[in-house]
Amino acid sequence: METYLIPVEDICAYHHVEINFIQSLEDFGLIHTTIKKQSLFLPVDELSKLEQYLRLANDLQINLEGIHAVSHLLDQLQNMQQEITALQNELNYYKQLNQPY
Repeated sequence: METYLIPVEDICAYHHVEINFIQSLEDFGLIHTTIKKQSLFLPVDELSKLEQYLRLANDLQINLEGIHAVSHLLDQLQNMQQEITALQNELNYYKQLNQPY
């Protein structure tokens, strides 16, 4: 399966952001970029995360350390929501087993 890549230069121009910001996000492990033919690219599946981090930085004036912390908390929240859904499904299964016919 081929991964579609977007040139980081195009992203920077569209979002009016410096390339250093994107490189800093990668240094923090928040996004992953790819280098091909001496150019930096962002996989398409990383674009929504990048745009979320840009909103945190621009709209809420959160620095990189804060973005990293918020990202970690959002990941934890998503994991807990998945666990709650799994537990609810398991509970519903056992409720159905205990229902009288």
